[in-house]
Amino acid sequence: MIAENPVKRYGFIIFLSTIFFHLVFMDGGIYDLLKIKLQTRSSKLSIMLVENENASLSRELSRIKDDDQYLEEMVRKKYGLVREGEKVYRVEP
Repeated sequence: MIAENPVKRYGFIIFLSTIFFHLVFMDGGIYDLLKIKLQTRSSKLSIMLVENENASLSRELSRIKDDDQYLEEMVRKKYGLVREGEKVYRVEP
């Protein structure tokens, strides 16, 4: 059996190692692809949370516009307003 030339053997190993390194770690490689997928997933989650908050705020706005009792309740709580003839009692611990 004829022994292989070490330059060919190690050169081929170095060549394959270089190709592998480029595929995994260089720009546009597998590492970048995984990083972009993770960022995309995170962005989609953020968008979904903002859309849910937006829908909730839209429902509250509609309720404030359409429901006078709810509007009155919100104003009373937020600003401490009372109707004419009502008395406010403050209980402090």
